[in-house]
Amino acid sequence: MSRMHRLLGSLALLVMAASGGCTRSPQGPTKEIQVPNSGAAILTSSERTAQELAGKRPPRAIAQASFVQPVDEAPPIKPFEQWTDQEAAADALGRIGATAVPDLVTALQSQDAAVRLKAIEVLGRMGSDARDAVPQLINLLDDPDPAVRKAAARTLGLIGPAANAAVPALMRKLLQPP
Repeated sequence: MSRMHRLLGSLALLVMAASGGCTRSPQGPTKEIQVPNSGAAILTSSERTAQELAGKRPPRAIAQASFVQPVDEAPPIKPFEQWTDQEAAADALGRIGATAVPDLVTALQSQDAAVRLKAIEVLGRMGSDARDAVPQLINLLDDPDPAVRKAAARTLGLIGPAANAAVPALMRKLLQPP
């Protein structure tokens, strides 16, 4: 016997020993295995195929999106006829854009927190067009009114990269203990 034949014979014996002398049937095993803790049954590939052919869906471990909380309906959009004069003015100023910024910056210096808050909200609607108000918005991050402080930070974010001068002040607020 040649050396090659002996090597192939040894290899065949190793393969048979590794497989335990067993051969797989083309259909595979059909035993159903239960998952611990009363989980859904685990099916073999042949059982899954048989179920698919029979029109049955395999059991799912978790219902799709079962972890998601139901979402409340969004509030209806208020018709324009029901807007207050303040809401209409804020919308108009937000649409005007950059030319309204100087007057809004003046409103940011008001003694009334509600006026400052409304001016900040309008500037937020303008996005990057409100870049000229960034220094005043940075000052409002230290406002005595918490609603004004929060709105100023949000508006700086809405202005976006044009408000990059606010990064140190926002970082200070972020790292400041409550």
